Amino acid sequence: MSFCKYCGRQLQDGEVCTCQQQTYQQTQQGFNQQAAQQTFNQQQTYQQTQQGFNQQQASQQMDAVKKAGANAALDYVNVLKGLFTSPVETVSAFVAKANVIMIAILIGGQAIINMLTRLFDMLIANSKAKVTTGSKELDSLLSSYYSSYTNTKPYPAGSIFKNMLLEILLVAVAAAVIALVVMLLAKAFNKANVTYMQGLAVYAITAVLGIPAELLSWVTGLTSVGFIDRISSCVTVFSNVAGYAFVYIAIRALCKDEKKIPLIMAISYVAVNFLTWVLRLMF
Repeated sequence: MSFCKYCGRQLQDGEVCTCQQQTYQQTQQGFNQQAAQQTFNQQQTYQQTQQGFNQQQASQQMDAVKKAGANAALDYVNVLKGLFTSPVETVSAFVAKANVIMIAILIGGQAIINMLTRLFDMLIANSKAKVTTGSKELDSLLSSYYSSYTNTKPYPAGSIFKNMLLEILLVAVAAAVIALVVMLLAKAFNKANVTYMQGLAVYAITAVLGIPAELLSWVTGLTSVGFIDRISSCVTVFSNVAGYAFVYIAIRALCKDEKKIPLIMAISYVAVNFLTWVLRLMF
């Protein structure tokens, strides 16, 4: 008979006590649990750190977007004000700088305004088309009351969507064509180094006044009062004439020879008119 020198358990002849193995296993198990806990804590700490970093990054991005939006709004107000106080200097500086963000906002804003205006006009036409009484006399009276009233079938949803898309495409085509024509002709006629972005700025400058003018014209055009309708027409005419003047100033700022400016403008608008006509035929 013998006894284990570690735990004192009586052993049979030749028997080896397993107390050390059990101790090792318990120690190893405790070590594994500790290692697993440390790994879990590290992963949890990493996840919390990563989450905090992502939140901080998202907050920084949001702040950057807000700052960019505030700067764009301020730039827009300054340009709009400058078009009335010092149009030549304002337009020249605008096309020379050719700020990508401002150009994108103006062209995109013009497209959205045109699309929404078209949408609301079609929805209003649909609502008026449903106002029918079956009486020709009364329908005629309603038609005279609503200047845009037409006793026709309402526009289907597919037609409304197609017209909304068309308005966006018309603005995109007009901007792209004017930019390309101005860039190519300025280089061909005047050897001027005009970039495509500066060509887009030529179109975008018309939207600075065109967007608020179109909104005002549309709102005033909703009424059936003759005097207000006349104001709406005047606003539209003012915006269009001012737009042509701004385009002239913008091209003059980019070109060296003023004698070619009328030709560049004419070719630009003819190209836009032709391509938008083709686009309307497609839709």
